[in-house]
Amino acid sequence: MKEEFTEEVLQLVKVASSRIPPVENLVPSEYVKSGTSKGIPMYSNHNEKLNIEFNVERLAFPGIQTMDPRLLRIPPNRNNELHRHAHETIFVILEGSGEVLIGDTRIPIKSGDVSFIPRWIFHQTINMGENDLVILAITDFGFTSAVLGNYDHRTRLSQ
Repeated sequence: MKEEFTEEVLQLVKVASSRIPPVENLVPSEYVKSGTSKGIPMYSNHNEKLNIEFNVERLAFPGIQTMDPRLLRIPPNRNNELHRHAHETIFVILEGSGEVLIGDTRIPIKSGDVSFIPRWIFHQTINMGENDLVILAITDFGFTSAVLGNYDHRTRLSQ
């Protein structure tokens, strides 16, 4: 077990063990988002040669610490890049259809499906439908970043 902990990890441990919500002046309506909500733009990528085109938006919730909910939008007949990262991800397919490549296996996905992407597994999402593919991606990026620091920029492949 690691003997040194970052300040972020120690803060997470303190909040979790206190059983006291970390949010002051709780406003329950801020904890519900519509499935068609727009998030805060995080990043996008467009590479014609590799057929890459997508946008990622963060769904902000007050006091969120370990989870990192994101909306991934991929236009018809496009994909995101083949990449991997240290955080785990659950995909909830909100709209559209396509395929998710996990390791060496392509798996069909459609609205209503749920998929799990393990840590460090190469993966890619391809929109095979006629409409935008919209995915709610729920990650543990906050927790993983607290432990590893800002690792995402070093692991995401742009080409």
